[in-house]
Amino acid sequence: MKTGIIGLPQVGKTSLFRILTKANVPEQAYGNPREAHIGVAKVPDDRLDRLAALYNPKKMAHASIEYVDVAAVGQEALKESAYANHLRNVDALIHVVRTFENPASHM
Repeated sequence: MKTGIIGLPQVGKTSLFRILTKANVPEQAYGNPREAHIGVAKVPDDRLDRLAALYNPKKMAHASIEYVDVAAVGQEALKESAYANHLRNVDALIHVVRTFENPASHM
């Protein structure tokens, strides 16, 4: 499954991406909306582990989710076709919303 992370600037999209994927993304990594970071997170499942212990399969693979951290939504980003292309190729979206006051932003 491929999931895109979207939202306004400075709401915590990259922080969420880092938490989910354990990726190391530098703060200066988003110079333009064409850039997107991709990370993969394995989904642990105790039920699968118990079944594997019972039946000893030759191969076992946990599910994984691919996360795409795109640049912040804004007027300039929406004009870029690369921004839309990143979102077109995902199965689901995570919309990160600001629930705290940010004096640096007037949005």
